[in-house]
Amino acid sequence: MIIGLDIGGTNIKGVIVDSTSVIRAQTKVPTGKAISETTKNILQCIDILRELSHINKNEVEAIGIGSAGAIDKHKGIVITSPNIPWWKNYPVVQQIQKLSGYNTFLENDANCAVFGELWLGNGKHFKNWIMLTLGTGIGGGAVINGVPYTGRAGSAMEFGHTTIDYNGLLCKCGRKGCLECYGSATAVVNFTKSHISMYPDSSIIKRTNQETLTAQIVFEEAQKGDALALYIFNLIGQYLGIGIANFVNIFNPEAVILGGGLSNAHKFFMTQIIQGVQTLALAGMKEDIHYCVTSYGDYTAAIGAAKYALDNLK
Repeated sequence: MIIGLDIGGTNIKGVIVDSTSVIRAQTKVPTGKAISETTKNILQCIDILRELSHINKNEVEAIGIGSAGAIDKHKGIVITSPNIPWWKNYPVVQQIQKLSGYNTFLENDANCAVFGELWLGNGKHFKNWIMLTLGTGIGGGAVINGVPYTGRAGSAMEFGHTTIDYNGLLCKCGRKGCLECYGSATAVVNFTKSHISMYPDSSIIKRTNQETLTAQIVFEEAQKGDALALYIFNLIGQYLGIGIANFVNIFNPEAVILGGGLSNAHKFFMTQIIQGVQTLALAGMKEDIHYCVTSYGDYTAAIGAAKYALDNLK
């Protein structure tokens, strides 16, 4: 049995996979707001997965961790992560290995999403494709001639930190105009807050009188036809179209696959993405691209983290 964990800025998603590639259990816990809290929650996630799978501790062979941000997978260190700022030059592999007793392996979370999609999802149908993971931030990955490209130390394809407006919104990374400021779940919340006064009849106002505004709330109200929610997703799709057109010009992919929690709302912005690519990408690059969403939703990166650990055990 292999455990895969996806450590995002908001949640830790976990899966446990058996030797026949069957997902035996999956769960989600909050990431927390400090090193000690995140560590505690990682260990809790591991315990929950074992309990859901009805297995003993010694039946787990290894843990794969996919972390947001820049990493050094060879040293097992998270160098910096804008959405997990308390992990700075943090030796996560050493810590989790010591506390859990399991062999532990580290990869970038977006790379893990690519591994998961290539292993069990839509990615296995294409040789050259790119993926964007739309969550608290935006991650990315690319498969070139059937092989994931991860860079020298595992931090390649930080699509969310490519600039679409050099005088634009200030990102948590310290730069301006990063794509994740415009096309992530965080962006959905921020744009909704900045536009809500223009939609006094929006059902989102009623929701947020009792609840904290989240991208999930905006998604739910979009499904009911709320004008503000629909406008926000239209806006998000336009911005994502700008960024993805750039990536199409670089990679000339057969497919663009969307993952992460925000991809659940794809029907409200996928058309805008495709229109953006058709308008902005070069002729000879933009034709015959297949657009789809990941097969396993929020858990794709956790599945890929398990695959990464499995491959490194061999």
